[in-house]
Amino acid sequence: MDKNSEEWLQSKLREIKSFNRYVKPESALDVTLEAGIEAEKVIKLNQNENLFLSKDFLCSLLNDVINEIDLRLYSKEGEVELKEAIGKYVGLPSDYVILGNGSDQIIDLIIRTFLGKDSVAVSIKPTYSMYKWSVNHLGAKYFEIPLREDFSLNVEGILESSKGNKGICFICSPNNPTGNQFELEDVRAIIESFPGLVLVDEAYVEFAKNSLTKLVKKYKNLIVTRTFSKAFGLAGVRIGYALSNSEISTAIFEYAQLPYSLNCIGLRLALKVLEMVDRFKKSIDGLKEEREKLMGRLNSIKGVRAFKSDANFILFQVMKPYEKVFNDLFDKGVLVRKIGKVLNLEGCLRVTVGLPYMNDRFIEALTSISE
Repeated sequence: MDKNSEEWLQSKLREIKSFNRYVKPESALDVTLEAGIEAEKVIKLNQNENLFLSKDFLCSLLNDVINEIDLRLYSKEGEVELKEAIGKYVGLPSDYVILGNGSDQIIDLIIRTFLGKDSVAVSIKPTYSMYKWSVNHLGAKYFEIPLREDFSLNVEGILESSKGNKGICFICSPNNPTGNQFELEDVRAIIESFPGLVLVDEAYVEFAKNSLTKLVKKYKNLIVTRTFSKAFGLAGVRIGYALSNSEISTAIFEYAQLPYSLNCIGLRLALKVLEMVDRFKKSIDGLKEEREKLMGRLNSIKGVRAFKSDANFILFQVMKPYEKVFNDLFDKGVLVRKIGKVLNLEGCLRVTVGLPYMNDRFIEALTSISE
């Protein structure tokens, strides 16, 4: 490589390293290495995974899939079948469905497809960090509008921030990390008045009361993203989808999405999940019941305040220094997520709703730390 080429490469590497990187949360292995606790004994409640589904059950589905597919072949038929199954599940035509390698990949694809460096993206604060990460990588402008103190949408602030500039508005509902699902009327008001696309991220919607999926028939500027990672316990497989009118969906899936972006194992596994969706709904109902119990137990601990959730996690505030609480839980083999300041609330953490025995360990550890 000559000197000019080397300088070009180094300048590109410096540019890449100037971006904020996504920092993955601590793992069970980190606890083993730093606290000396065996990985199998770590209570992992920091990534909003659905632990109410049996690992053995999901592995049995995977074994069935392995025996049914041919790894040597690309799977166009698998894409068609899964789009039809998703359409039936959400009550929309299959040509309203966009498939992707996790909903994050679809969100990133939509950003790269519809935004340019002179575009404007608007979202709320706090919310899922992926929107800002992708927009910043593209070089577009990103505005964050704080939620109101009750965690509701500041509709006027969101609409004012766009100031007529075309772009994308991101709304995560239920929202991560606050856990609440936003009022339908507020979301509708944004969809009807925002000068561009409105992307509603419904990664946690199966744990909530309602969905906006049917509204994609009414609003031409609405895209709803969803995932198999949360309610269906397939976080490790990376399968997501988006829903929009057929014009947008066809343009994205046929012209912008990479060909064969999902592997044949994931396609068939997601299809099997939807064929037995009632069984998965039972685990979702069990998680929602445990969520209410866990919220009550958290609020019974002195110096702890938990907030109502419509997701599979709970945001809570501690009166003691939150980083010390996090570290003390870590040393006891319990992983939660550090959040920090949420609006005017100092010292916030987030915990996944685990199985009863996991929540028992977590509550016991947090109680001893909070005393």
